[in-house]
Amino acid sequence: MNIKNKELIEKTLSGTFVYERIVKIEYNVENDFEDNYVGTLDLTFHVTLLKTKDPYKIRVRYYNVDDLTIREATTFPLSGDLIIHDMKDQGLVSSQRYHVHDDSGYGENDGFEFIEFYCTSIKVISVEEFYKEY
Repeated sequence: MNIKNKELIEKTLSGTFVYERIVKIEYNVENDFEDNYVGTLDLTFHVTLLKTKDPYKIRVRYYNVDDLTIREATTFPLSGDLIIHDMKDQGLVSSQRYHVHDDSGYGENDGFEFIEFYCTSIKVISVEEFYKEY
């Protein structure tokens, strides 16, 4: 799986961490050079280092988002990272490379609980302390 800038996570978060929840969802639609509408989705995750209990934010951008579904929720708790299926590796032909969703609680191939979408690429935008002072 090719997630751009994944080294930002490894460089900033030394040790094992757990995903707590999605704390911010930002969806943008723009026109591309062929006048097509292109969606990008930024998700900000609250993660916690297991050893120190220090909280961090990881912001990830998903490009060319299609079929975005968000179910009714007041918060978006996670039992782990989002599940990413590389459809190219699975031999599926599609204009979208990745199928992304959270865990339904019944296994990764059994639907989703809060969020599901397709995208062509994924990039880590930032990793920073959760309570960073400006």
